[in-house]
Amino acid sequence: MEEKKKIFKISGMAVFNIIVGVLTAVLLYYFIFSEGGVIDLFRSREGINLWLLGLGMVVFDLNIVVDALVTRIYLQSQYPKVRFIDALKVSCVGVFFSAITPSSTGGQPMQLYVLSKMKISVGFGSACMTQKFIVYQFVTMAFSVFAILARFQLFSNAFQGFWASAFIVLGFLVQMGLTVLLLIVCYSERLTGKLLGLITKILRKLRVKNSDVKIAKLTREFHLFLDANRMLTKEKKRMVKIYALVLVQVLLILSVPYFIYLAFGMPQFAASMLLPVGNWFDFVCIQSFVLFTSNLIPLPGASGGAEAAFALYYGGFFMSKTKPAIVAWRFITYYGSILLTAPFSYYTKGHKKAKQEQNQEAA
Repeated sequence: MEEKKKIFKISGMAVFNIIVGVLTAVLLYYFIFSEGGVIDLFRSREGINLWLLGLGMVVFDLNIVVDALVTRIYLQSQYPKVRFIDALKVSCVGVFFSAITPSSTGGQPMQLYVLSKMKISVGFGSACMTQKFIVYQFVTMAFSVFAILARFQLFSNAFQGFWASAFIVLGFLVQMGLTVLLLIVCYSERLTGKLLGLITKILRKLRVKNSDVKIAKLTREFHLFLDANRMLTKEKKRMVKIYALVLVQVLLILSVPYFIYLAFGMPQFAASMLLPVGNWFDFVCIQSFVLFTSNLIPLPGASGGAEAAFALYYGGFFMSKTKPAIVAWRFITYYGSILLTAPFSYYTKGHKKAKQEQNQEAA
């Protein structure tokens, strides 16, 4: 009797991860080994100031600490005993899973899982994470508008050409639309009620086991979500503190390219060539554009789009050192953050088993 051949199936997610991995490897190879890349920079006499690069890394990592402070403030409004280390775990888990998933979609679900292990309700945890995201989106969007008004001349070249302008405008509209949509979901009880009704119909139509119990639990969580959103924004002093901290967080993130600029000795080079020397304010304004335009790329870390946006806006400042600058920036803000926060993924241990148990209950 002939043995049956085993059929190996490759999931769509595995194919996607392979494509992303290959794309990342190609980009790194290009920026490191091509002409004018990292290897050529190390061979040149100018070199790099590693202390300033290290300072840039510290500045970026401090944004995670600030994010943990904001997370703790939100959680303590209902759970006063939440410690800073607990909030730091939640923030690091969010950073790690946002970095390795398309469009940063994996961060919040994992954060909610960690919060559930801390005995924090799903409804309240969802409200906290959503509110935090809304504030961050609002601050970054407001700063981008401010940057355009304050330094429009810096962006004038980027607006030349239809596709470049369309890319910028679309990025801004997507960010604004997402923020408005979240605000509606958070505060419109009517819309949330319709969404809950739709989910209820689907559960009953699929004849899910114990559907009435699940619907009742879901209804409680939805109402808790709405109540928590109202409660979290009610206290003015707390919101002022949160907005101030998020502004600090955003400025820390936006400051990284300036430290790379200093580390590469570009101010001295520009001055010697009688070219305009960039300053910190110019760099944070430009970086705000880099972030919201690169976010249009639905790949982990916006691979490809982030590098293109950096080259588009900062090419005039880094000139022949643009490729090494991109590698340094991506390592500090993306690859380095993955390495730093990867150990915190340990706190999501068991999430797959929990998901399987939920699926078995629903069967």
